[in-house]
Amino acid sequence: MLSDYTLAAVSNNTNSSVSPIWLGIISTLLIVIFTMLYSSYYDVAVYTGWVAFVWMTAVPAQIIFGLHMNFNSPKVLANLPQPLKGGAFCSLTFVLMIVGGGYLYFVPGGGMAPPGPFLIMATITTIVAVFWLVAAWQCWPFTLISRDPFKQGLMALVASFALGHLVYYLSFDFSFMVGSTEYIDALDPKGFFNAWYALAFSVTTVAAIMLLSLFENWPVTKFSSAQPLLGMAVSIVSLVISTILFWLAVFAFEMDPVDYMVRLPVSIIFGVFIVTNMMQFQLFKNIKQPLRGLYLLLVTLFLVYTMQLLYRTMATYVVEIPLMEGAPRYEMELWVATALLSITFPVINLVSGYLSFWPLKR
Repeated sequence: MLSDYTLAAVSNNTNSSVSPIWLGIISTLLIVIFTMLYSSYYDVAVYTGWVAFVWMTAVPAQIIFGLHMNFNSPKVLANLPQPLKGGAFCSLTFVLMIVGGGYLYFVPGGGMAPPGPFLIMATITTIVAVFWLVAAWQCWPFTLISRDPFKQGLMALVASFALGHLVYYLSFDFSFMVGSTEYIDALDPKGFFNAWYALAFSVTTVAAIMLLSLFENWPVTKFSSAQPLLGMAVSIVSLVISTILFWLAVFAFEMDPVDYMVRLPVSIIFGVFIVTNMMQFQLFKNIKQPLRGLYLLLVTLFLVYTMQLLYRTMATYVVEIPLMEGAPRYEMELWVATALLSITFPVINLVSGYLSFWPLKR
């Protein structure tokens, strides 16, 4: 879980004359500005297609290197000074992007260009699987096979593609798209659930895991702190939270599943990484759980609201044409989701993990 990497993150990221909180705030603002400038170069179709896909292929490796290895393995790269260390890990990530992205593009994506909903959703499902294996299960059972974090991470990475593939083909059904120009029958897994509903619930489970991380798995750790019992407990609690949140939003309050996904789980994941990674795990550090988790949750919820408002407002200035909201195109929703998690999220990992805030912090 994220909390298991907190102490390591703190020890590696507090040697600075600048307050970690202020450094995180300044870095976050710069990242948001970069995202908006970068996003202005692309039209909506390319941005939510090729741009989203290419950037998302970096996320599985980023999760492995950051959450599991804390960029301390392999040692030959970890011992390099910045920015060489960041560059070396970026090079390794690029190799894994080509391999993983190639698999996603040619297998679930069918080698079709430009990237359509089949490829994009399969990619997101793979990212969801990585979060589960790393954040909830701490790369178990691969920790039983090898003591080397790098080998554990690579095995978990391969397993996440297999798990994501399985979930995608069992759960996602695109029959609602029949008749549209984007529908390709041969690529439709014809799973058990409407693809938008399956995707929204999947992303919700990651948001639930991230929310638990704010409390350092409290109160789950009171019953077990070792795998596999911890993973089982976190999984059960996360699924319960996800089911309640999804049912209330989509069925009780009748929110559109895509609008719900972008406004809540996507924004929650984004917010959690700001209050943890970007703040170098220093926010409210002297407050004990569960009170610290509650404070972090309140800040996260504030970011959920403000970032949604900011990105939706900026979209009207960055994109030259008005973005349509809601079905069937979901232009605004997909643009915001791409900006938040496909672009900003990998850059957050790059700045806080790969480069350890270099050159703002030396």
